[in-house]
Formats: sequence, structure tokens, C-alpha cells
Amino acid sequence: MNVTLRVETRTIVRFITVVAIFGLTIFAVWKTGSALTLIGISLFLALALNPPVSRMARLLPHNSRIGATALAYIVMLTILGLFAYVAAPPIVQQTNDFVNNFPAYIEDLSKKQGSFSQFLEKYQLQDELDEFVTKAKQESGAIAGGIGSSVVSGVSSVLNGTISLITILVLTFLMLIEGPAWVQRMWRLYSDNRKLKRDQRLITRMYKVVTGYVNGQVLVAGVNAACAMVVLFILTRIFSEVPLGAVLPLTGIIFIAALIPMFGATIGAIIATTVLLFNNIPAAIIFLVYYILYQQVENNVIQPVVQARTVQLSALGVVTAAIIGITLFGLIGAIIAIPVAGCVRVLIADYIENKHDYVSHHPEQGKLVAVGPSTKKGKEA
Repeated sequence: MNVTLRVETRTIVRFITVVAIFGLTIFAVWKTGSALTLIGISLFLALALNPPVSRMARLLPHNSRIGATALAYIVMLTILGLFAYVAAPPIVQQTNDFVNNFPAYIEDLSKKQGSFSQFLEKYQLQDELDEFVTKAKQESGAIAGGIGSSVVSGVSSVLNGTISLITILVLTFLMLIEGPAWVQRMWRLYSDNRKLKRDQRLITRMYKVVTGYVNGQVLVAGVNAACAMVVLFILTRIFSEVPLGAVLPLTGIIFIAALIPMFGATIGAIIATTVLLFNNIPAAIIFLVYYILYQQVENNVIQPVVQARTVQLSALGVVTAAIIGITLFGLIGAIIAIPVAGCVRVLIADYIENKHDYVSHHPEQGKLVAVGPSTKKGKEA
């Protein structure tokens, strides 16, 4: 039995065109990946900042959105500037002290007595420690020089990051000012009022997901920073080498780092532990142990519960989305994965709801009609 398939030329042309457009789109996204990343981050920040900017605009004369956006930027940059002014000097000073006193730290380590000395004698590690101290003394100058060269080599990265940050701030500023006008222009393109209402409702729900995610992440970061501040303050009371002036800067660093979902707490822990290590090794170890335990609680309890309520995802959905986002896109994926998953949930729920409404308005679409001889006779009659 021979089967002949006839494919119209128009169908082949359409297929080739679709494949070509798809390939060009993938190529364009790959070539403009960095630019699209900046635009995506700016859009996300604009959505997050839009509620306070809109509230401030209603309080200003003539509902000036430019003035409200500028005021929001001034407040934000002032807070960041004050934080940098308070946090930078202690961290720089501690780093310089560590680099300058590194040989002395090694010498003190070799002279430790008490439980540490007993530990070395019990496990016969004194010879290994002496060898390590000798090598460390010989290489301490190279280590200090290596730190300096690393700082110099990182200047270009800092400059590139600064340029990217300025670009994001400018794009976000323009999006906050022009965004509402562009949205209104988009709504005017609709001719079907019923579809307009449906899409407006859909966009509003997705917008609430993004703002809810931002508010939830700020709450999680606040809890993280508050707990860390209590632990740091206790450490300053126990260990006199830990300065009280480092508590506030480290708390601010932990709060900012914790705004990154899932592994932001790890970044904050590394920075805080490193600073404490410059002052007192036991204090650094205690804080590191605390943070490891806290991060497990945050990742598996606090964040999933908070984001499940704000983004309206289950705790399992929050953790799964974050893991997928981190695996695919790294840091950016970690930030946007949860709100994207929430928006996908909104789209799926809206499709299901509208499909049900469509079937209820057109019940004949959901039925199978059998056509037999009697039906044909009726039609011929």
C-alpha cells in the first residue's frame, strides 16, 4: 500500500520562515544577552519601585511623576551613601591591620597555650604546625603583595560594574517616568472591550506578584539582619577584640546581601566572618556556625513561607523555582526566578479560568455530535 503525502509550497515556505525567525531570535538574544540583562534588571527595579513612586506622585503638585521619581532616587542614594560612609572605613581598616599584622598572627598561633596546645600534643600535630608557621613567615610578604595586586586587578571590574550600575539606574529612572504613559498607549490598541478588561486584570495580578515578591524579600532580609545584629552584639560583649563599631556596618552588609534569594545569606556570612576573622578567630567561628544553622532555617522555612504568601506559590514551588533559576542563570536567575514562577502561575490560572468560562458560554464546543444515516436523511428532507 502506497501512501502519498502532498505538501503545498506555501506550507514549506511558512515552515522555513518560522525556523529562520526562531534561529535569528536565538542568535539575537545570545549576542545581546548582556544588554537584555541590564534591561531586565531595570524593568524589575521599576516594577518594584513603582508603588512608592506612585504614592509620592499623588502627594506632589500636579502629580509630578518626574519629581516623585527624583525624590525616590535621592532618598535611595542618600541611604546607600550613608551606609558606605559608615561601613567602608572599618572594613578597610580591618583589612589593612590584617595584612600588616599577618606575620604576628602566625607567630601568636605558634605560641598558643592551653587547650590548643593540648590538642596539638594529643594528635601529634606540633611538627606540622611549626612547618606551616615557617613557610607562612617566609611567604607573608608575598601574601600581602598578592592581596595588593588582587585589589589593583579588581579596579577594572569595579569600573565595569559602576558603568553597568549607572546604566541600570538611568533605565529604571526612564521606565518609572514613561512607563504609565506607555501602558496607556498599549491599552488604546485594544478594540475588544471584553479582552481589554481581561488583560488589564491579568497584568494587575502579575504586577502584584512582583511587588509582593519584593516586599517579601525585604522582610526576609530584615529578619536575617536583625538576628545577625543580635549575634554580633553578643560577640562584642564576649570578645573584647571585636569592635562594637563593626556591628552596624556588618548588619547593613548582611541586609543588602540577603536581598538575593537563597544564597545571598552565604555572601553576607562570608563577608561578616572574614571581618571577624581579622579581630578574633573564635568569634568568627561562632558566627560562621550560627550563620550555617540560620541559613538552613531561612532557606527551608522562613523564605518559602514568606514568599508562598506574597507570591502565592507553594513552598515547594518557591524552592524549585529558585533552584532552577540559579542553575540556568546564576545570580540573575536567583533574583527573578520566584517572581517569574509566580507570573507563570497567574497565566496558567487565568487560562484555566477563561477556558472554563468559554466552555460554559459555548456548551456545544465541549460535546461530540454523532452523525448517522438518520441525520443525513433529515438534512436532505
